[in-house]
Amino acid sequence: MRFHHRKAWMAGCLWVAAVFLGSVLPAPAETTDQLVIFVRPEASAVARAFHRDALPEIERLAKAMSVRVSRIDVRKGAPEAVAITPLIVYQNFRGRSVYQGRYTTLDRIRNFIRTSRYVPQEPGGLVLRDIPVRQTGRATIWAPVKIARVTGSPPPAYDHDAFVREARTAMDEGFTRFKTVQEVRLSRADRGFYMDLYPWLANDGTLFLSLAVYSQFHCKAPVFERKKDPLTGPWSERRRLFREAARILEKAVDDQIADTRSGDGFDPVETSVRLATWDEIGLPLPEPPTRSTAVQPTAAGIPRSWRLSRPGPEDPPLIQFHFQTPLDHYRGEVMRCDGRIDLVENRLLEGATGWVTADPGSVTMGDGGLDDVLGGRAFLDVQRYPESAFTINTIRSHGNPLAYGRMSPASVEGIFTLKGRKTPLSVTMEMEPVFGPDNRPLLLARGVFDIDLDMFGIEGADGPSPANRTLVFDLFLQFRPEAE
Repeated sequence: MRFHHRKAWMAGCLWVAAVFLGSVLPAPAETTDQLVIFVRPEASAVARAFHRDALPEIERLAKAMSVRVSRIDVRKGAPEAVAITPLIVYQNFRGRSVYQGRYTTLDRIRNFIRTSRYVPQEPGGLVLRDIPVRQTGRATIWAPVKIARVTGSPPPAYDHDAFVREARTAMDEGFTRFKTVQEVRLSRADRGFYMDLYPWLANDGTLFLSLAVYSQFHCKAPVFERKKDPLTGPWSERRRLFREAARILEKAVDDQIADTRSGDGFDPVETSVRLATWDEIGLPLPEPPTRSTAVQPTAAGIPRSWRLSRPGPEDPPLIQFHFQTPLDHYRGEVMRCDGRIDLVENRLLEGATGWVTADPGSVTMGDGGLDDVLGGRAFLDVQRYPESAFTINTIRSHGNPLAYGRMSPASVEGIFTLKGRKTPLSVTMEMEPVFGPDNRPLLLARGVFDIDLDMFGIEGADGPSPANRTLVFDLFLQFRPEAE
C-alpha cells in the first residue's frame, strides 16, 4: 500500500481558519486589553508589505473585538522576547501571549485574541533536539530534517538508520549557516521551517532526491518543492547530493523569510537594539478589573478527556475527501462521525489514546444519485460495512505538554479500517487547545493523509493512474471536553 503524507514537523502551522469565521468573544465595556504590534518600518520589503497590506486588516479586526492596538518601533528598544518584526503580542491583566502564526491569516489572529483573553501563555519555550539551527540577530531559526526511506530499488541490506546518519552528516557539511545542535530551547518569537527529503533509487543505481520545505505554520502546502526536477547522481555519490540538497534547502528558507505575501516573512531584531523592559516601553500589565467587569474563563486547565463535536454552520466539515490532481473535482465529505481523545495526566500527547469512527452511509458528494452509487457494493458497501474507524496506537510529538494557543505537531500511528480491511496508518497532525465562540474549551486537530483504494477493493475514478485510485482526506476535527 502506498501512503504519502505531508511531512511538516510543525510547532506551529496554518490551519482550521474557517472554524472561526464570524466568531468574536464578548468583551468588557471598558477593556485594558491590548494588541501590541512590534515593527521596524521600512526595514525591508517584508516590512513595507506588512504595513501596506496586513497591518490595516489586523487593526480593523482588533477594533471589532474591542481590543486597543499599540504599535512599537523596536529601534527605540524592545523586550528580550521580541526577536523578530512584525511580532504580535496580546496582553491584559492575566498576562502576555506571543502570536505564533502567519500574520496574513486573520481568522487565526482572531482565535489567538480570543484564547489569550482567557488563558495567557505559560512561561517557557519549546525544546527540540538534534536539529539544525542558525542565529540571526535575536532570532533563532530552526529547521528539522526529515529523510524518508529509500524507495524504488533500495540497495541490498539497506539500513535506514545508518543511511539517515550518513545523509545528515553530509547535509551538515553542505550547510553554510545552519549548524546541528543536540538541544535548543526556543522562544515563541523564533521561527521554524521543515526540510523534507525523499530519496528514490532506480534499478541502474541512479539516486533521485526530491526536496520540500514547509512553514511551521502550515503542514499541508510546501513553501518550496523540487520534485519534478530532483537532484540526481549515482548511489556512490549520495553524500554529494545531500550536501547540494542542504545548500538548496537553506536558500529556500532564506527566500521564505524574505517573502512578502505568505505571512512567513520577517526581519530579525538586531542584537544592537536596546533591551528594554515592558514597563520602559510603556506597556506594564494592567491592574485586574473589578469582578463585575472582568471576563471570566470557564476553565483554566486543559481537560484530559475529549469527545468529537459536531461542526457549527460556519465550520468546515470534520472529514473531507478528494482524488488527487487532475481528478480533484471529485470531492465530498463525511457527515456523521464520532471520536474521543484521552490525554495523560501531564497533558503530553505522548501516551494519549483515542479513536475516530465514521459512518460510510453519510458520505456525500452533493448528488443524491451519485451518493447512492457510492454506498453500493462496488464502492463502500455500506450495508455490509456500516462503520469505518481509526484507532490510535501511539502518538509522537515534541515532548512538550499541550498549551492553549500553541500548535503541537503530532505523528499519530494506528489502525485504519475501511470495508472490513485493516491496515496500519500514520498521520501527521497538528493539535491545539483553544477557546471556542462560546468561550468554552475546544481541542482542534488537523491532519492530511491519503489511501490507495485498490487496497480496500474500491473502484477508482475514471482518469490517469495513480490519481484515479488515490483518495486524499483532510481532517478538521473539533473535540469538546467529555464532561460537557
